[in-house]
Amino acid sequence: MTIPNTPISKCITYWKRKVKSEYMQLRQLKLVQANMGAKIFYVANFAKVQEKAHILSDEYKKLYVQPVQLMKPSIFPGFASQCMLIRSLNTVALVPIMYSWSPLQQNFIVEDETVLCNIPYMRDEVKEDDETFIEELINTYDGKPW
Repeated sequence: MTIPNTPISKCITYWKRKVKSEYMQLRQLKLVQANMGAKIFYVANFAKVQEKAHILSDEYKKLYVQPVQLMKPSIFPGFASQCMLIRSLNTVALVPIMYSWSPLQQNFIVEDETVLCNIPYMRDEVKEDDETFIEELINTYDGKPW
């Protein structure tokens, strides 16, 4: 079914095109404005960062760093001589002794382990092969209440 070419149908198609082009222009304008806003924020942020960097570099220039001359220059053939600045670092607190661990070579009895609650079950094959574990366990807690 075709729409007859009446003045009304021409008017409708004209307004459809007009609305579509206006919509596209508004969308494009909104996109351009968003991009410009992002650029403005970027430039402002970059200026702030540059200002902070300039302040920090001025403070760093105030520090007096004295180059230290070597007692004996070490020169290697084929390499250009270099002059370096030495800056002392602040000492760092050591890790407390209680936080460091070392592997143990034997079992130690702890004060809390005064009662043997149960003897762990080990398979029969393991018992026959290594009875020293059970004997050591019983000897450790010998005479103490179970």
